[in-house]
Amino acid sequence: MTSPEAIQLASQLDEHHLPETNGRMAVCRRCGMRTDSPLGTGHAPGEDQLARGGAWLEGERRADRIAHLRN
Repeated sequence: MTSPEAIQLASQLDEHHLPETNGRMAVCRRCGMRTDSPLGTGHAPGEDQLARGGAWLEGERRADRIAHLRN
């Protein structure tokens, strides 16, 4: 069973970007989170990936804000 936190993180990752997989492994090349299948139709992070996934999203938001301020 997937926790509400994992579902929320998956939703946030899906909103940020579509999963990019190599078609053989169920891992997004962009963020490193697990996906629902090797085809990568959606993110499906495990409980062990919650902290890292949240930190990755926060870093992306920070980089976006910095880029926006520079322009």
